[in-house]
Amino acid sequence: MTAPLRGGAPTDADLARVQRRRMLPIRLTQAMQVFVQNRIIRGVLGSTKPFRLPWPLRLLQRFPYLRRIPARVVGVGFRPEHVHTPEASPPSAA
Repeated sequence: MTAPLRGGAPTDADLARVQRRRMLPIRLTQAMQVFVQNRIIRGVLGSTKPFRLPWPLRLLQRFPYLRRIPARVVGVGFRPEHVHTPEASPPSAA
């Protein structure tokens, strides 16, 4: 898939393939953001009652090693993209 993009002349079909590949991870990221906005931030800012964390966040609080998951999703994404090119490849050991 990199050849048409690197060549500077991708077709509409090439771009549609990239869009289809990236659509699910984008939608998942957006759904996670909406969940946090609606269930956590809105609850904290819009209430005078004591706030109780939703169960997924209570799990993160109880098991610290799980905290890496949302951090990775936010930082790297649900489907990390890596483009490997000959120019970027490390030199082989002789």
